[in-house]
Amino acid sequence: MSEKDYPDLRSELPDTEFQFKQFGKKCETIVIGLHGWTGDEHSLIPISIGVRLPNSLWIFPRAPFKARQIPKGYSWFDNKPKSVDEVLDTISLLETIVDLIRRKEKDDVRIFLLGFSQGATLSVGAGLLMRHKINGIVSIAGFLSRKNVQMLNIEPIKFNLPMLILHGTKDEIVPVERGIESMKICKELGCKVVMKTYDEKHKIPVTAMKIIKEFMVK
Repeated sequence: MSEKDYPDLRSELPDTEFQFKQFGKKCETIVIGLHGWTGDEHSLIPISIGVRLPNSLWIFPRAPFKARQIPKGYSWFDNKPKSVDEVLDTISLLETIVDLIRRKEKDDVRIFLLGFSQGATLSVGAGLLMRHKINGIVSIAGFLSRKNVQMLNIEPIKFNLPMLILHGTKDEIVPVERGIESMKICKELGCKVVMKTYDEKHKIPVTAMKIIKEFMVK
């Protein structure tokens, strides 16, 4: 299975650009990678190469909006979302991708959402709403607030959805305290959360690759 097996992604989402990365001839795991603010569909490809998960297909969609204030890159939201509908519109894009995969593969593959920064926040919110359709979430330098939970009407989960939270202790953009708060909230919601911190700023260190791989192969 490869990019060639998913022409429906481009036909169902004609306004979304994609990049793909495949490891192995079979496909047992599909990872949907969500870039951060001012990133694009190429930004997280190095993670897939670093993790190099056997028999996996990585799908990287480009966010739908041009990033404001900075003349490059893209954003998952048009500035700051002013209503829950704006957030749900973006989540519906991800749900379209996941639904297409499930229609094609049934339960034969595992699906993970992986995001960095703004993409991490989106992966957690979307993942908690799509709980029965995915197998795990990787949040890198993102957060989920109680306000987010209330706004999206996220209800407690009746099974242990696996979640890996990675956060730099020197992060000045999204302080590590927000990651810790996310961990507590997601545990309260019923997720099986593992949080790992590292001595870095707002970035993805090489040491995180092994942690991500170990989380996904469990």
